Amino acid sequence: MNITLKLGTYLFLKDQQTSADTLLKPLFHANADHLLIKNLSTFAQYRSITGIYEPKNTFYSLTYLKLNADQAKLFEDKLFSTRSYSFNSNATAVLQKRESPREYLIIKTFPEVTQIKAWQKLLQEEIQQQIQGTTEEDFGFFSKAYSVID
Repeated sequence: MNITLKLGTYLFLKDQQTSADTLLKPLFHANADHLLIKNLSTFAQYRSITGIYEPKNTFYSLTYLKLNADQAKLFEDKLFSTRSYSFNSNATAVLQKRESPREYLIIKTFPEVTQIKAWQKLLQEEIQQQIQGTTEEDFGFFSKAYSVID
């Protein structure tokens, strides 16, 4: 799976949507941009490195990570570990930015909206404990929630 993300207004993105794409509206922030996930076979912004997400679920959580070299190595070691973390399950897609290999996108979908905030909190805690640890060096991390537009 290779994807490119586009942010914008509903009308702007709707014109660019194909049958393979997913158009999402912001879930908890009414004034935020809509998001178009474009599924591409080549030349995509992100390439899949592990896991998948269920596109039939209505609610999406997208988490962006920007790590330093040591953190990226640690993240990938844990990503392919046999130990279970929230970010290395088969039902969680982890994609790597093609032009910046230390930037990652984690996508997980849910059938119920109530599951999103709990999962985002768990993910943030695991990333901070397992990747950032006791180091003072900060890293880029943010999560957004969306719902599918029918």
